Amino acid sequence: MASTTPKKELMNAKEQLVLYYRLLCQHSLNDSHSGNGSMRLDDTFIITKTGACADTIQPDELITCQFEQTLPAKASLDAGIHRTIYQAQNTCQAVLHAHNPYTIALTLNSNQFCPVDFEGRLYFGDLEVITCEEDNYLDVMPNRIAESLKKQPIAIVQSHGVYAAADNIELAYKWLRSIEQSAKIKWLAQQV
Repeated sequence: MASTTPKKELMNAKEQLVLYYRLLCQHSLNDSHSGNGSMRLDDTFIITKTGACADTIQPDELITCQFEQTLPAKASLDAGIHRTIYQAQNTCQAVLHAHNPYTIALTLNSNQFCPVDFEGRLYFGDLEVITCEEDNYLDVMPNRIAESLKKQPIAIVQSHGVYAAADNIELAYKWLRSIEQSAKIKWLAQQV
């Protein structure tokens, strides 16, 4: 089934997704080829392709996925996670995934992240950190991440990264930047 999203709106969504995917790399939340992002478009969603380069990705390289069909082979490895999140949260319009270095480092051996800064406590409070099931990643992690995102705006996956789901892509981006800022502040506070 083809998307009912008007062509102009689709192009705008693709341009937004490319912009925020690039910003994640520019702000060192991902390397040039890591992380991924998606946006819901009525009965479909667009997602970065597997192995996408944040420095050079173009809007026409994004992959369209159907909710009730097999995911395209070129879609991000995490496409199943994004689909599960959208199916679990009807109001979610965007999902971004990044490999926030400070957040990952501070949660390697913890099942909780507690921000020490005002904004971090205000936005997030104490956050659950979920275990990364590496051996069964594609089978187990979609539901585990989606369940975590029902309780909090971001899902921190131990040793892997952070997923943010929101009603717009800018807010998902804000959550990823905000939690990393909180993690940097916590790390700096521990050095004093």
